[in-house]
Amino acid sequence: MFKLKKLVTGIMTGALLLGASVTTAVEVFAAESKTLYFIPVVDIGAYWNPMRKGAEDTAKRLGYELVVKTSPPAEAQKNEKHIGFINEAVSNKAAGIAIAPIEANMFKNPIKDAMDAKIPVVTFDGDLENKEDRTSYVGTNNVEAGHELGVRAATALKEKGITSGSLAIVTVDRAMPTMIDREKGLRAGFEEVMGEDAKNFKFLETIQDNDQAAVSKQQLEGQITANQDLKLVFSLGSEGPDVGVMEALSAQNKAGEIMHFGFDYTPTWEKGIEDGRITGIVDQDAYTIGVKVIENLVKAIEGEEIESTIPIPVKFVPAEEIVEYGKAKSELSTTTTE
Repeated sequence: MFKLKKLVTGIMTGALLLGASVTTAVEVFAAESKTLYFIPVVDIGAYWNPMRKGAEDTAKRLGYELVVKTSPPAEAQKNEKHIGFINEAVSNKAAGIAIAPIEANMFKNPIKDAMDAKIPVVTFDGDLENKEDRTSYVGTNNVEAGHELGVRAATALKEKGITSGSLAIVTVDRAMPTMIDREKGLRAGFEEVMGEDAKNFKFLETIQDNDQAAVSKQQLEGQITANQDLKLVFSLGSEGPDVGVMEALSAQNKAGEIMHFGFDYTPTWEKGIEDGRITGIVDQDAYTIGVKVIENLVKAIEGEEIESTIPIPVKFVPAEEIVEYGKAKSELSTTTTE
């Protein structure tokens, strides 16, 4: 703290000797800030942990300090808390902000305020509706990722000769931009492959569990009981839906009978491979997302033009390949990028 005060005093003194105002001196100091705010939805789990590490490795490599701010999955007033992190970054004159907006409309104005304060803002995981309201988006095209999941699921059903039935979707929060886009994409992909038979399938009301496995387990069990023709379940990301779906399939003795297509790799899937509680997943390269978020945020800070959207591709992994795929991901995420 003493060194910081001394540095500020030195800048102010120099500015005054040159005839500049104190305000100008502070602005000079702020402009040289090397602090980045990184605000994920959470920082736990097989998706968010590698992403955080990728961001931390890259910030260190590029000479920036990374401040990570987030909250637990079931945090009360989570949106408001994360908006507070944006405001804190602005107040502290951070050099740049990277944020996964939980809900597009609520985060629009705080992000625009940061941009108006000349602080670049890169969104990741989820995006705002208008590209002009942020500097760039880095991450998955969630509509395309959902589309891939829908295509794979429909193909698997057709291979088994299943051309009718009910379909369930389980998500953390139906209002999250990522979940909206994934559901939109999977429905389109499913209908594309099913063709005329698509009309014979019924999507049940989407389950929302706020990342609480007990909630999704209970609700899905209710849908299984009420819809004996349930053929397939989509879980669209995070541990709550992943665990809740697999526990519901087990409790209702539907393991291996009702197909289950998930989103993002987690070691949790390995518990459901043998008895068929997971059929396949679409996975995002979370570590690379963390790397690219910080690389591009720093480019923007240093005056370099960057693309408005920087896509990171996804990969489909069938159940029988999940274990080896997970090992490869673990090795990659524990290696610092050069």
